[in-house]
Amino acid sequence: MELREPENREDGDPEEDTATALQRLVELTATRVTPVRNLRVPYRLIRELGSGSYGRVLLARPRQGGPAVALKLLRRDSVLRTTFLREFCVGRCVSSHPGLLQTLAGPLQSPRHFAFAQEYAPCGDLSGMLKERGLPELLVKRVMAQLAGALDFLHGRGLVHADVKPDNVLVFDPVCSRVALGDLGLTRPEGSPTPAPPGPLPSAPPELCLLLPPDSLPLRPAMDSWGLGVLLFCTATACFPWDMALAPDPEFEVFAGWMTSRPQPPQPPPPWDQFAPPALALLQGLLDLDPDTRSPPLVVLDFLGDDWGLERNREGPGGLGGTSSEDAEEEEEPGASLEEWTDEEEENDKDDKRMGPDGGAPWPGD
Repeated sequence: MELREPENREDGDPEEDTATALQRLVELTATRVTPVRNLRVPYRLIRELGSGSYGRVLLARPRQGGPAVALKLLRRDSVLRTTFLREFCVGRCVSSHPGLLQTLAGPLQSPRHFAFAQEYAPCGDLSGMLKERGLPELLVKRVMAQLAGALDFLHGRGLVHADVKPDNVLVFDPVCSRVALGDLGLTRPEGSPTPAPPGPLPSAPPELCLLLPPDSLPLRPAMDSWGLGVLLFCTATACFPWDMALAPDPEFEVFAGWMTSRPQPPQPPPPWDQFAPPALALLQGLLDLDPDTRSPPLVVLDFLGDDWGLERNREGPGGLGGTSSEDAEEEEEPGASLEEWTDEEEENDKDDKRMGPDGGAPWPGD
């Protein structure tokens, strides 16, 4: 099933839009989630790759054989069933694009968690590469070109990622020959209501930062363009341009004042003066304060042949996050926190057996 933007056929009948197609796919997938007593049954759990308020990501290897995977776990007491299913379905629908992290078949349900597997990126996420300095210009351009293509692919299918940031860019090799945008937990069909960020978020566009609860805005591709512009700045400088795209943040006020000055001063203020004119023009387009005139992600391709002024980064990145070899991956044994977590699962498994053979408590939200 392909997700796409609504449009009209020649006979006048509307095609199924993205939101409707996604809802139908979620309903179909709900009957195909496999219940397991413990995630150690289908996988050998190796180590934790990351964690958050709703769950964690574990490095795991299927017991039936095959390459290692990143197993994403969402706590059933924190995440609704439909949220889990939507993220899985979106991931499966867009996995054909190399710039998007591939979601593998076979969603699971344990007594405590929803889970699905994604391809494993050995070099971790992009933030792990940005230790003290930005990336060399060649690597910055590689990252930007791949992410621009990935976002254009999403937008062409009526979807908006809504969370473009270095933590969500996965790296497959030290020279960024392949990077992929991951974490589709906030990805929604274009037009979906979007609330204000829960707190200061450097990658959020000003139109979202201006919102006050309970107001919302329709989700638009221009929000991803802004995130891509902020990510370009981060990749080149190893820091965010501001804490929040809203006054009275001083860094944002300087940027907004320069962007709205007429005539615009020939010399941009620091730190924007470190970019060569072509890169600066690209940033101005992606970070246009007006979402109606903001550049689409693919505008990046128009600037790849230009000098971006990042020669200072020529020595290359510092340490990489994650590991890059199968040996290192296998040598990592579960630490105490992972052991405690699996013990917790097993204890819940015993409780579940006393409840009956249906695989656990009802789905949240049912």
